[in-house]
Amino acid sequence: MPVTGPLAHPLRAAAGLAYEVTCGVSAATHLVRMSAGRPVSPDPGQLRPGIRPEPVLLVHGLGSNSSCFGKMEGYLHAQGYTVYALNYSCFGADIAACGRDLAREAAWLRHQTGSESVSVVAHSLGGMVVRWSIAHTWMGDWVHLVVTLGTPHRGTPTARLAPSSLPGFGKIISQLRPGAGADDDALPERPGIDTRWVAVAGEHDWVVPPRCAHLPASPRVRNVTVPGGGHLTLPNNGYCLQLVLEELAAAERQHRASGPCSAAISPEDASPLSA
Repeated sequence: MPVTGPLAHPLRAAAGLAYEVTCGVSAATHLVRMSAGRPVSPDPGQLRPGIRPEPVLLVHGLGSNSSCFGKMEGYLHAQGYTVYALNYSCFGADIAACGRDLAREAAWLRHQTGSESVSVVAHSLGGMVVRWSIAHTWMGDWVHLVVTLGTPHRGTPTARLAPSSLPGFGKIISQLRPGAGADDDALPERPGIDTRWVAVAGEHDWVVPPRCAHLPASPRVRNVTVPGGGHLTLPNNGYCLQLVLEELAAAERQHRASGPCSAAISPEDASPLSA
């Protein structure tokens, strides 16, 4: 019999916290095991074509893979979206290296689908990788919507728990500490960039607390806190699924209203701005 009344919310919160702790311990154990072993090349992501014109790129977080978006991937594809949940490795890399890989994957997706633009949903570290790509490659010219889920835009205190010497991951984790530099919360600004950012935080996220996951107020920014949401459950949280769907629909309407862009589709889209 389901619990109702005044006890319902505390019990749900306790159950959610227990699940987060269990998943967190499992993820930490997996990360340590990966750091102790040899790096393994990630499997290629899966492109699932849909009937809607603009593809959605799903970017996972640290030590994870595309499976973290299992429910969201199926949900968006069922709504007609072309979905690409990529896999990438951050073993021995920093945010810039991951950002360059992401830009190449995004340019490939744009080329494969023939779309002028791409929308992105990123979890945790994935959001920081997306920010680097938009700031330092041509992705900023054709990514019009980014939804970040539990991304440490302002750094996160939990990154201090891992030593900088942790094999394979110490460097990139140290970039996520408050004040480390990678948490510069100013969004990329240059002519032509009009990316809309939706920064989603989980109310019960102890890995990246809401104050760390939100962006500074801006006409291009929407900050949202998911009631009862935890870090590892955000990608498949029902509230997040609906929010992502609403934002994608709004971006599609805006794109139709503004008309097609003139940018050509080229592998050079993934090149650094300074190239």
